[in-house]
Amino acid sequence: MLSFLFSSLILPARGADKTWIILNNVYKGAVSLTFSQGSPCLTRPLLEEWGIRQNVLKRLSFGEQGCLTKGSAERFGFQSWYRESAGLLTLLFPEEAIAPQENGVTTSRWDDGIPALFTNYRLDADKKSAQYSGEKAGTDATLELDNGLNIGAWRLRYQNTFWRDRADKQGSYTRSASLWRSIRSLRARMTLGDGTTSSAMFDGFTFRGASIASDEAMYPDSWRPSSPWITGYARSEAEVTIHQNGQRVYRLHVQPGAFTIQDFYPPDPQGDLELTVQESDGTERTRILPWSVMPNLTGQGIVSYELAAGRYKPYHGTESDKDRFAQSTFSWGVASGTTLFAGWQQGEDYISQVAGVGQNFYAWGALSADLSHAQYTQQGVKSRGMAWRLRYAKAFFTTQTHLNAQLQGYPHGSQYRTFEEKINRADTLRYGWDDDTTSRAARGQLEINQSFNEDSTLAISWNWTHSRRRHASSQNLSLSLNTRWQEIDISLAVDRNQYQEYPAETVMGLNISVPFSAAGHTVNVGYVSELDSRNSATHGVNLYGSALSDYSLRYDVTAQHQEHGNDELKMSTGYQYNAGEASVGLTRNGRQRDYHADLSGSLLLHSGGLTAGQQLDETVALVDVPQTPGVSFYNQFGTTTNARGELLVSYLTPWRVNELTVDTSSLPFSLQFENDELEVVPTQGAVVRRTFLPSR
Repeated sequence: MLSFLFSSLILPARGADKTWIILNNVYKGAVSLTFSQGSPCLTRPLLEEWGIRQNVLKRLSFGEQGCLTKGSAERFGFQSWYRESAGLLTLLFPEEAIAPQENGVTTSRWDDGIPALFTNYRLDADKKSAQYSGEKAGTDATLELDNGLNIGAWRLRYQNTFWRDRADKQGSYTRSASLWRSIRSLRARMTLGDGTTSSAMFDGFTFRGASIASDEAMYPDSWRPSSPWITGYARSEAEVTIHQNGQRVYRLHVQPGAFTIQDFYPPDPQGDLELTVQESDGTERTRILPWSVMPNLTGQGIVSYELAAGRYKPYHGTESDKDRFAQSTFSWGVASGTTLFAGWQQGEDYISQVAGVGQNFYAWGALSADLSHAQYTQQGVKSRGMAWRLRYAKAFFTTQTHLNAQLQGYPHGSQYRTFEEKINRADTLRYGWDDDTTSRAARGQLEINQSFNEDSTLAISWNWTHSRRRHASSQNLSLSLNTRWQEIDISLAVDRNQYQEYPAETVMGLNISVPFSAAGHTVNVGYVSELDSRNSATHGVNLYGSALSDYSLRYDVTAQHQEHGNDELKMSTGYQYNAGEASVGLTRNGRQRDYHADLSGSLLLHSGGLTAGQQLDETVALVDVPQTPGVSFYNQFGTTTNARGELLVSYLTPWRVNELTVDTSSLPFSLQFENDELEVVPTQGAVVRRTFLPSR
């Protein structure tokens, strides 16, 4: 029956009962509500949470208990239907009463987290034998520390490395140091210290200085140009992770069977995605998904920008110039699907500009064109040049095809160089010779990613450079096919490289893996082969799997034979525990016997004490089940709460709803929770804390 169900008369609360909320056909989660005569109480904070505009809230009336009155709700056209048997409350509010929200999340839910001090550590040791005369046997060791301090919205990060080599030399160096925070009102991030410039218009590079740049992750996904559809198949309850440019950027727990990821947007517009499916028995399958999107496209009326200034920061151990620079870029959505963009960059004896336009043709993909100009002086000689670029991107969702293409041209006689190329050229000029950068005529890139079914993908990548100098052109063609037939995993990779006048090299790798069940665990036996047009072919057998009741011990053994060469044996085993992970390995052939060992984990210091866990990513959670050890969560695969009932969830998606969920299937019958799932919406870099209270 259609009727309004609000009342200002409140009876005692219904305790831990949860009411599922649907507002304007959008699921809002579960909320504990007080009731009167079967009617729910809607409070002002709850309406704020759902995004009711402030000018509407000011005119609403609330009763003595803080509940929205029936008359006020009717006056503003608020409607609801409640099904007590299902615990479901359906709300219908006028659209003009609701403020725009970020992916169904009001910005008031963004959580900066708790004050915390933490460190990630990884210790690697390699004991190597001498292979050649004059080479010294010994042990190389490195300790990498990624340290962080969170206070409110501020994030202090410091990364350093300690090293010792087999010659008994030792030292340390700083990899990165920065202080940064997100600025909500500007949808931007401000950084002081070490950072990396955006590669959307100019080539990106590392620097030390200051920057403020738009953070597209803070915008709704619907405002973004496109996102990948990623399909896969899990044999059991599994953890799916995605890495991009070496960083974990997504994690999801899936049930057995086919899965599709449609709500993931890669943080970097360029960079292949590495998808890993880790089964409940510890076995893993990984495949590479080429990815790039049309940079600089913004929604209508939105301005995206970057302002940066400082000094160029070369890689550790590289003695390059640390030129000062300043850079600014802007993208403006002038109309539906149309973006104008421009950038300016200035360094020591260097200046460059870029301008272009991008158009989203929707069903026909997106296309952009830009023109760059650079002028610089080196050794008293002034040079200048231009370059043009076309970029195209298209995602065919019906056929699950992703296509990205880029073509860049350099007019004849152009002396165009990027800021980093100009710095690198200074190194070569000191030795009396010049590079051949300006002899290039055109560069191209094509990437195609095709999904055939839940666990079969084909990826093709082609990169080439055409030079005006004879025999100076180069190209790379890569193809990878991953598929599954019955229970057999098949992986084929082909890579062909042609560099200048050198003969082309083709490498083909084949991996076939068959799972077997043994003593309640899955053992995978595989055939591995690599054919190389320049070197001898190798063939081998691979055996890997897991052991122990919780699958925390993993092993991997590979025996390879190289034609007209040596046989080689590689063995490794790793153990994962609540406070970290340790592994050891051995490589042995006719000439050497090398050993490897590593230890990794994290330590988090907070108001409740010190908590150890797996290595942490940028945005994390601390869950607390007071004095209840041994509780596992779907969010952190393979670990349980410690003696105090604490557990570190090492990855969360910033600016989005993350559900922290207890794995109730592993709980004893006597242990239940008032709420076994809690939502968090962390800001970037936050350490959020949530407490789960057992109902026993």
